Amino acid sequence: MINSEYVLFAGALVLILIDFLRKTLGVESKKSLHYATLILLFLAFIVELFYGDMNLPFFSSTQYTGFINSFILFIALAIYAFFLVDSEEHSAFMDFLFVFATLGALLVVISSNLIALAVSIELISLASYGLVFFQKSDRRMEGAMKFVVLGFLSFVIMLFGISLVYSGSGTLDFTGLSIINYVPFIGGIALLMVGLSFKSTIVPFHMWAPDVYEASNGTVTAFLSSVSKTAGLVAMIRVFFYAFPVSSQFVSIMFIILAISTIFFSSFLATVQDKIKRILAYSSISQAGFAFVGVSVLNTQGISSAVFYIFTFAIADALIFLSYKIFEDNKIIYKKDMPLMPAVSKIATICFFIGILSLAGFPPTMGFFGKLLIFSALLQNGYITYVIALFVILLFSTFYYFGLLRELILEKSVFKIQKISGNLHAKEAILIILTIALFIGVIFVGL
Repeated sequence: MINSEYVLFAGALVLILIDFLRKTLGVESKKSLHYATLILLFLAFIVELFYGDMNLPFFSSTQYTGFINSFILFIALAIYAFFLVDSEEHSAFMDFLFVFATLGALLVVISSNLIALAVSIELISLASYGLVFFQKSDRRMEGAMKFVVLGFLSFVIMLFGISLVYSGSGTLDFTGLSIINYVPFIGGIALLMVGLSFKSTIVPFHMWAPDVYEASNGTVTAFLSSVSKTAGLVAMIRVFFYAFPVSSQFVSIMFIILAISTIFFSSFLATVQDKIKRILAYSSISQAGFAFVGVSVLNTQGISSAVFYIFTFAIADALIFLSYKIFEDNKIIYKKDMPLMPAVSKIATICFFIGILSLAGFPPTMGFFGKLLIFSALLQNGYITYVIALFVILLFSTFYYFGLLRELILEKSVFKIQKISGNLHAKEAILIILTIALFIGVIFVGL
């Protein structure tokens, strides 16, 4: 049966063939390869919408996997289209990396075996290392090296955790992890939690994200903060809800404390930043914490709220980082430069503004309904104390969002716009599509 994963894998081989033929024929332009990549991502998105199920020995679909993979492909398509418009003559290697990173994200969502999950996560990671290193500046080299070192460390920890789980259960299939020897099994779960927390930017394993996000090309940052992080959070759901029998109140409370700590510390660190991109990076970490609150409830209602919230912040993060890419190219780096944004692009400024409102949780954006579902899941499961704590932290986190918006509406200064790479109107069209998705996605609340 055809599905999006097969399309992306076969398409990647076709892209390699196209690049080989291009070089053989002496064609310098790589546009044909780039547009073929765009078409490939679009075909995968269409196939996922209509033929999303997969059931193989190491991979299987659940009730939410088709939904998650569809919007992963939607966001990946939007990000790549933005990158293509921004730089039509980028390296062919970038196309391969982007396709394989997207494929890895899709495979994480449908993994039903711990080894398949680990390999899928590492496929994303390896491709992401290359994407960060893509533009060979010293700053990007530094960010890529931090990413690689910590990424491999987390992968080794994850593999060690998997080995302990196997020694305690005798199997790596999610469906067979109910018969366990608790002594090594608990240690394996703890190590897996550490490895997955790195991928999901859960405190205290978030330290790599601000530096890597700041060092990366804007479109790569958008991909890491939306598609890659979505895969990490969904991996948490696959492991701790569908695989391991850990649905106890103690585990839920431990997870909630980790989630609230993530929101609090990232919000606090965001308030003391001066660079816009670092503020957005800490904001992205905070949103991952909110999604993890839903995962922490460890029941169907909590998982449903988490899945919706992942969808919410992934679109908002992609929108904000892509919008900021336009401003970053014009040397708008610090908060004090934000009043200059409308002079570069009014549409991008409006989209950036709406994205911030969604992350802050203002109605009628998806961010408001996403946070509402998280609070509802906590209340209905009796976590009233954590609801109060989370609400207080939410008010605190809104402080730096208002700080950004306040800077944005200050009186404009004289500003000379630099030449913007690519077609600005095409970029603005992509941002408008993502902005519309922030409101259209509200309909999923009732599903």
